[in-house]
Amino acid sequence: MRDTTNGLNRREFLGVMAAGVAAVHALPLRAAAETPQPLKPWIDPRFAALPKRPWRKIHLDFHNTAHIGKIGEKFNADEFGDRLLAGNVDSVVVFAKDMHGQFYYPSKFGPVHPGLSFDLLGEQVKACRARKIAVYAYYCTTWDHHLASTHKDWLVIKRDGSNYLPKAGQTPGWTALCLAHEPFCKLMDDHTREFVGKYELDGAWFDMAEPIAPDCYCPECRRQLAAAGKDPKDAEAQRAHKNQLFLGWHQRMRDLVRAARPGCQVDFNDIGLACVSQRAGLLDNIDIEALPTGAGWGYFYAPMQIRYQRTFGLPVYGMTGRFVTSWADFGGLKLPQQLDVELASIVANAARCDIGDQMPPTGRLDAAVYHVIGKSYGRIKALEPYLEGAAPVTEAAMLIPAVPFDRLRDEYLYGMTKLMLEARLQFDVVEPSQEWERYGLVVLPDGFRPDAATVERLHAFVAKGGAVLVCHEAGLAAGATASWLERYGLTYAGASPFKPAYLVPQVPFTGDIPAYEYALYEGASQWKAAGAATSLAALGEPKFQRTAEHFTSHKQSPFDHLTDFTAMARSGRVGLIAFPVGQSYYRNGYWIYRAAFEHLLGEVLPQRLVRSSAPLSTEITVTQQSAQKRFLVHVINYSPVRKAPPHPEFHEDPVPLTDVTVRLNLPLKVAAARALVAGDKLRVRAGQGGVEVTLARVPISEVVCFDVE
Repeated sequence: MRDTTNGLNRREFLGVMAAGVAAVHALPLRAAAETPQPLKPWIDPRFAALPKRPWRKIHLDFHNTAHIGKIGEKFNADEFGDRLLAGNVDSVVVFAKDMHGQFYYPSKFGPVHPGLSFDLLGEQVKACRARKIAVYAYYCTTWDHHLASTHKDWLVIKRDGSNYLPKAGQTPGWTALCLAHEPFCKLMDDHTREFVGKYELDGAWFDMAEPIAPDCYCPECRRQLAAAGKDPKDAEAQRAHKNQLFLGWHQRMRDLVRAARPGCQVDFNDIGLACVSQRAGLLDNIDIEALPTGAGWGYFYAPMQIRYQRTFGLPVYGMTGRFVTSWADFGGLKLPQQLDVELASIVANAARCDIGDQMPPTGRLDAAVYHVIGKSYGRIKALEPYLEGAAPVTEAAMLIPAVPFDRLRDEYLYGMTKLMLEARLQFDVVEPSQEWERYGLVVLPDGFRPDAATVERLHAFVAKGGAVLVCHEAGLAAGATASWLERYGLTYAGASPFKPAYLVPQVPFTGDIPAYEYALYEGASQWKAAGAATSLAALGEPKFQRTAEHFTSHKQSPFDHLTDFTAMARSGRVGLIAFPVGQSYYRNGYWIYRAAFEHLLGEVLPQRLVRSSAPLSTEITVTQQSAQKRFLVHVINYSPVRKAPPHPEFHEDPVPLTDVTVRLNLPLKVAAARALVAGDKLRVRAGQGGVEVTLARVPISEVVCFDVE
């Protein structure tokens, strides 16, 4: 509800009372009404033409050593297939060969798992085919304990001459076989040709092909590098060589599978590696392994990765898991509402769903697991008419480094993703070589440094009216010490010697809080704003850096004085944040970093696609189904219970959102609006270049459907 006496909605009013930060949200909301300039969002037309693919996949892990004993002793093909149907599953990945090197069908190459007495893969494929469930066969590549023990000549070798095999007393990990060895690759060819040719598969699913490290000093790698005139000890030559092997293997497998079974899909689990542009033409599909409660992922990895991977015109799957921790978590089972939140976010970002499970060695799927999955996949099944062909509607892009084998799990990228999600920005994540000029705003995060070609494109983009938000070191070109922002009045003077430094606002973006010096816990860089540039916050310093020789009290030295440097500045449509705002926000969650980011965002991009009264924890995305003339706004209620530090967030007792206002700032002529999950018709309020509705209640997720005339 809106209180017309003061112009603030409920959320803004509570923000003023609680923290004095309401201006961060209230001012942009008023600005949207005062400047109803039409937006020109980017809507990728390729989404409407994507091939039809299943929406509700299971990745059925099945890694078993010989220590397990009997395999599949309780397997029943009809029960297996019926249990998948009960889980509302429409596609599944089952196993041809696992990471131990064990096969699950009668392979002439072997070894077949010694505890298996029948063709498990064949029975699974037949059960799925009979139920019209798409079926893909899993094959583990460079992680193979059997081959690692019998072909030590194929192992990846470290610079010091050691390998990745376990030391005495260690449990084996990734055994790291090297793709430079042609006999190894030919053996994988034979394996693949066998299982793809033998079974009526919809696809082959290859795992663990990327190198464990971007270098290998095995004799064959050293020989190939020397033959090419490269120094085997040169790190960049090593990375380029491994990338060439990696890409060549993709092409090889794709050609082989298509020759063995025309029309068979070829999928690769490239585990979130950068430079997707280099291999996009070799992919039929992109799977994003992103179990949020597992180590190394979290709840910002999938949104960031999906927003990156979806920009290549391919079907994308977001893979979560039913596990409480990570893969092979026998006994770990999420509640339906936990999966509901994760799946709602996946489809809201225009990706399909994949839930990881691990079948017990008995071969009998757990009824409890498919009961839970069935409930969550039932929600997705009901939404599919509104998901098929839906394209993201975006207004901004975040640029990321494009370095082969970078895993893109940097804190500054997660933190920037968090900031942009909380700001309701509709954004993609792109490589510098992609067409980012199509967006209204380009964000350069803390650790990104543009090369010379990207700098020239950025200058041209700004000259044509584009907005750029630059963070910390992104104001420096790659390999340079001077700023590429000097033509905008922003000059770099080096890194601040103080950590923390201090941010002192020079314009009001902290609500009614009196003047204060805010700690920049991760330090800052020193920038001067002159000419066309205006400083919005000054950089402050303590009297001394805390050391063993100079210290006071329990932590950092207090603020002492202002400097001539800026902590945040604007020059026309160019904004600068002179501290690592992404990493700082990820590590500390300090509201002032978000307030600074949102204020500067409002300065360079005053009109935004979405506004809402929902709390910051809510994820809001926009998609369009062009054929159906629909715009859809997804509202996901992230409502975790309080957590203890050792365990991840659990969304098992959601607090419903009520009276949530959602405004889409597009001049749409709406014929009807509905809340798809609740099944309610919504009253549309139109005006000032946009349309607005109020959702009475959002327990976990909701989708607002605007049918456009």
